[in-house]
Amino acid sequence: MSIKRNAIANYVGQIYLTLSGILVVPLYIHHLGMEAYGLVGFFSILLTWLQLLDAGVSTTLMREAARYRANQAEFIWFPSLFAALSKFFLISTVILVVIGWLATPWIAHHWLDAQHLPSSDVVTAVAIMVITAAIRWRTSPYRSVIVGFEHQVWLNGVNLVIVTLRTFGAVLVIQLFSNPVLSFFIWQLLVSIAEAVCLIYKCFQLVPASARKQKHENLKQVLKPFIRFALSAAYASAVWTFISQIDRLVLSKTLPLSEYGSFTVVATAATGIILLSSPIMQAIVPRMTGMKTKKEGDAQSLTLYRYTTQAVAIFMAPLSITIACFSAPLLWAWTQNQQVVNEMSFVLSLYALGSGVQAICGLLYHLQYVNGNLKLHVKGFSCFAIILVPLNIFAALHFGAMGTGWLWLGQNVFYLLGWAWLVHRRFAPGIHFAWLTRDVLLVWVVAAVMAWLCSLLPISWDQNRWLNLLWLGLIGMVNLAVCCLLHSLVIKRLLPFNKGFNVEERE
Repeated sequence: MSIKRNAIANYVGQIYLTLSGILVVPLYIHHLGMEAYGLVGFFSILLTWLQLLDAGVSTTLMREAARYRANQAEFIWFPSLFAALSKFFLISTVILVVIGWLATPWIAHHWLDAQHLPSSDVVTAVAIMVITAAIRWRTSPYRSVIVGFEHQVWLNGVNLVIVTLRTFGAVLVIQLFSNPVLSFFIWQLLVSIAEAVCLIYKCFQLVPASARKQKHENLKQVLKPFIRFALSAAYASAVWTFISQIDRLVLSKTLPLSEYGSFTVVATAATGIILLSSPIMQAIVPRMTGMKTKKEGDAQSLTLYRYTTQAVAIFMAPLSITIACFSAPLLWAWTQNQQVVNEMSFVLSLYALGSGVQAICGLLYHLQYVNGNLKLHVKGFSCFAIILVPLNIFAALHFGAMGTGWLWLGQNVFYLLGWAWLVHRRFAPGIHFAWLTRDVLLVWVVAAVMAWLCSLLPISWDQNRWLNLLWLGLIGMVNLAVCCLLHSLVIKRLLPFNKGFNVEERE
C-alpha cells in the first residue's frame, strides 16, 4: 500500500468526518435545543475519557500489526497476541457497561445541570451513552489492526458510511420521532453496533482463525515487552487526556447544559482542527515503523518525518489562522445564533490557534513512538501534568472558557518552542533549528500574512450565511494554495536546481 494512497484515503475520510460533524451542529441545535446539545457535548467528553481504559493496547497493537505485516516470519506470534487481547477487551466491555450503568443516576442528577430537560430523559440518555461508548471503545483495537495492516482505503470507505449514518442519519431520526433526545442516542447505539460488526469481520479476514488458534510457547516472553510498551503508551495517553480534556470535563460540571452547549460548538471546531492532522499520521506511522524494522536507515526516516511536518503545517496553519481571524462571521454563518457569537467568538480564536499548534506538536509523540521509546514523553508530560492539570481546573472554575482558551494556546506554544527541542535532541539530533524555522514557522508566518491581507478586503459580513461561508472558504483555499508552494517536494519540482531550501540539502 502506498503512503500517498493511504494518506489521500485518510484525508477524504477525515475531512468528511470533520465536515459532517460541523454541518450537523446547527441542525442538532435547531431540532434538539441548546440544552440537549449540551448532552451531545458530554457524550463526546465521555468517549474521550473512556480511552483512558484502553491502557495503550490499541496504540501498541497498531505498532505490532505493522511489524507483523512487514516481517511475518519474525513476528509470527502476533495472531495469538491479537486473539488474547480480543478476549480481554470483550470482558472489559461487559464490566465497563455494568459500572457505567450503576453510575448513571449520579451523573444525571449530580454532575449535569439540566434545567429544562425531563430528569427521566437525562437518566435514560446517559445510560444509552454508557453502552454506546463501551461498544465504540471495544472496536478501537480492531481499528488499530486495520491501520497497522495499511488497509486504510477500506477502513475509510466503511467510515464514510458509518459517519453518514451517525450524523445525517441522526438528523433524519430526530425529526421522525416524538422524543428527539432519546431517539438521537438510541440511533447512535445502533450505528455503533453496525460499525463494530464491520470492523471485527475485517480483522478476522486479516488475521484468520487458523493463525489466531496457533499456540506459541514464547507468547509470555513476547507479552513482557508488549505490556511494558503498552503501559508507557497508556500512561502517556492518560496524562495527555488529563492535560487536554480536563477543562472540558470541569466546564461540563460548572456550566448549565445550555451554556455548555455553546462551548461544545467551540470544542467541536477545535477538535476538528486536530482531527484533520490524523490522516497523515495514520499513513506515516506504520511506514516509519516498518522502516525501523527493515533497517532502512535513520536518514530516510527523518526525511519522511520532516516532509510530514511540512505537510501538517501546510494544512493546519491556513485553517487555524483563518478560523482565528474570522471567528465571529464563521460562528454566525455556522450557527446563526448571536448569543454563541457574542460569548464564544474570541474563545474560538484561542482554541483554533492552540489546536493548530498542537497538531504540529503531535508529531513529536509519533517520533518517539516509532522508535519504541516513550520514556522521555512519559517523564516530560508527567511534569507538565503536575502543573497544567491544576491550572486548567483553576482557569475553568474562575475564568470559564476564556481562561481555558488562553491556557490551551499558551501550553501548546511552549510545546513547540521548548519541548520540541528536547525531543529532537534525543531522537533527531541536528535537525531542530531547520525543523522549527523551515518546516513550521515559515509556513505559519506566510499563512498569517495571507490572512491579514484577506482581512483588508472590503467584505460585508452581514450578508446571508451562505455568502459568508463562500468568502471564508475562498480565503482559506487561497491561503492553503500559497502555503502548498512551500513544501520541499513542490519546490524541488518547480525549482529543481534550488539549493539550501529543501529538506535533503539542509540535513
